Amino acid sequence: RVWDEQGGVLRIALLGAFRDALVSLQGHKDKECAALAELGVKMKSLDMDLRHFLVMALPIERQHTRGLRDDEFLVTRPDDLSACGVASSGSTAPVASQNEEARPRMPLVLVLDNLRSAFNVGAIFRTAECLRVQRIYLCGYTATPEDAKGQTARAAMGADVYVPWEYRPKTLPVLLELREVGMDITGLETVADAPFVHRHAFPKSGVALLLGNERHGLEADLLAACSSIVRVPCRGVKNSLNVGIATAVCGYEIARQWGWGEDTPEGGDAPVAEIPPP
Repeated sequence: RVWDEQGGVLRIALLGAFRDALVSLQGHKDKECAALAELGVKMKSLDMDLRHFLVMALPIERQHTRGLRDDEFLVTRPDDLSACGVASSGSTAPVASQNEEARPRMPLVLVLDNLRSAFNVGAIFRTAECLRVQRIYLCGYTATPEDAKGQTARAAMGADVYVPWEYRPKTLPVLLELREVGMDITGLETVADAPFVHRHAFPKSGVALLLGNERHGLEADLLAACSSIVRVPCRGVKNSLNVGIATAVCGYEIARQWGWGEDTPEGGDAPVAEIPPP
């Protein structure tokens, strides 16, 4: 904000103080801090443009935010653990209490068919937790929070603890089971002439939203098992959104139509289809 004020006099003064502070870190007991001193030594001239300064200061920002997780940026409020009945375990890992499952859930089930990206799966878990969906089915080679590499759990930022999920080797039997208990099977796919999500009426009796592979989409047999197919409108060059983003768009449109979460923390009074336990 002060880069060009006072003809640059203030900028030079601040950069000088900045350089002195960096140089003072020489010999610091923390090796990472001591390494930052080299930046001050390299600042031979204080007459630099803003872009040069920002590039030079990037290592400082990385060091300063080294302990932050992705979910700690732009936080408007802390996670409301008390509202969802979460018991403290004395550690930083979230632990769901027995009261958690007593709270109403949105009558929405997500069925993930052969998603190849663990990061997309983690993002979907975060959306599912925010919407408080009934369950996620992870099918085929879709990564689960228990996978050895832990990428899904890290991307979910702890949301997987609060969302019931189940792994199934095949997707089609899951869809048939959900249909038997009254769930409307809706595929989210870029099918020509499919209605946009905001123009489709999602039945309040319960919806199973089917999501396909990032590259190949949904197979023909799975599309045939759907009661309806919807798509997210795309007006640009690309004809589809990232599957994690598309899930959020569609999930929140369903919540809007059902009035879920508008009047009470638990949402509206939509009847919930009973899903058999795993």
